[in-house]
Amino acid sequence: MSMGDFGNLEERSMRTVWMLILVMITLIGCDDTSTTANNQLNNVNNVNNVNNQDGGSDADALNNVNNLIDGGPDADVTDAADDADADGGTVDPTPIPFTTLTANVGHGDAEFPHYPLRLWSQSYEDYMGAVIQGMAPDVVVLQEVLSGKTCEAFTEIDPNKTCYEWDTRLRPAVRLIGPGYSIVCDQREQVECIGVKVSFGTIDGVEPGAYVELGAHTPALPMAGCNWAAGECDNSTCDDESTVSDVLVHTAAGDLRLVHMHPTAQVSAFVAADPCRADQLRQVFEDGIVAGDVSMVRPGEQALIMGDWNVGLEVYNIRTLMQSSEADDVWYQYIGCPTCAFTDMDPRDGGGQRYSTTSANAWVGIVAIDHVVTTNEITGTCVVHDEGGMPSTERLDVGYPYLDQLGDSRIDHYAISCEMTIYPQTP
Repeated sequence: MSMGDFGNLEERSMRTVWMLILVMITLIGCDDTSTTANNQLNNVNNVNNVNNQDGGSDADALNNVNNLIDGGPDADVTDAADDADADGGTVDPTPIPFTTLTANVGHGDAEFPHYPLRLWSQSYEDYMGAVIQGMAPDVVVLQEVLSGKTCEAFTEIDPNKTCYEWDTRLRPAVRLIGPGYSIVCDQREQVECIGVKVSFGTIDGVEPGAYVELGAHTPALPMAGCNWAAGECDNSTCDDESTVSDVLVHTAAGDLRLVHMHPTAQVSAFVAADPCRADQLRQVFEDGIVAGDVSMVRPGEQALIMGDWNVGLEVYNIRTLMQSSEADDVWYQYIGCPTCAFTDMDPRDGGGQRYSTTSANAWVGIVAIDHVVTTNEITGTCVVHDEGGMPSTERLDVGYPYLDQLGDSRIDHYAISCEMTIYPQTP
């Protein structure tokens, strides 16, 4: 190397030093958003969005990198579930649309041998399961599900009956709701079951996709229990399989309290069983209905409350000819009033009138006893799957080929499905 080369090298070195000084001055005077590191992060986010669109396997890994770098969730919607911790940690800022279904899958035949009020036909159950799974709701609640307490009482030898080989088959709630759900039932008789699609959220304390037979929190009955199907109930007792139960669901938009309603039903024209039903509604909203209990929906929670409420607001005057109806009063105390935190999404006609949700007792007029209620922040619309009521709808079992053979064993409630949106909670 010549002296001239050394001179050129020295000159180049000095230029490099000055360039480094200028770069450092520039970095000190700039906002963080214009740094090379953030530009690289933006590039990673762009790649991540592309991966999520095509379902790439590396999307989750990139999400984890992004969250470590910027301390928060990505802006894209498609990985919202990944950004929500199982314990309700990180909340995606994007509103989350979801679908729901409530369906009473029992029937009105209390005298059917071994299967009072329960699905007994395996082909009918198979058909209903296919329909429900085809709808694929994010949240589903089923009332009057066949319980082990029914099947364990005898040995079914007919393979066409739903108790056949009870011990070796999937439980009826799982057969109806299908795979891809976390499923829990009440802690009393295991006839009221909740399913939450794994892609929508996780049930607190339940492994995603698991079936936990006693997994739904179920407060004690507020009065002594009785056997409704056997005609033992009166106004001083509660049907011993009636429940209000709940779970906490962690979603990408925050926690959602899901309450499943099936309180005590009216016993007869002269026995409303209303004192128990009213207190079971109060258990949802009030502390101390049973000593030491707190309300199922806590102040400030977003909540979805649905099921067979056994509260027919349209037939109040008929039901109260002999006695008052406290349950209706509890409804109006907490739901739909100007200062209420809850509203109902029950389907209505153009005149604001609800549609019937059961084929039973149609002679009294509109009997809408299945309801969908949410906290005011949740929005949406619902459809009742009936016949001759809400236009362009039909009962879920309408295509079952042997309906004429079921008689009183046909499901006598109309399901309600909804499309809703839950919005992120502000801490």
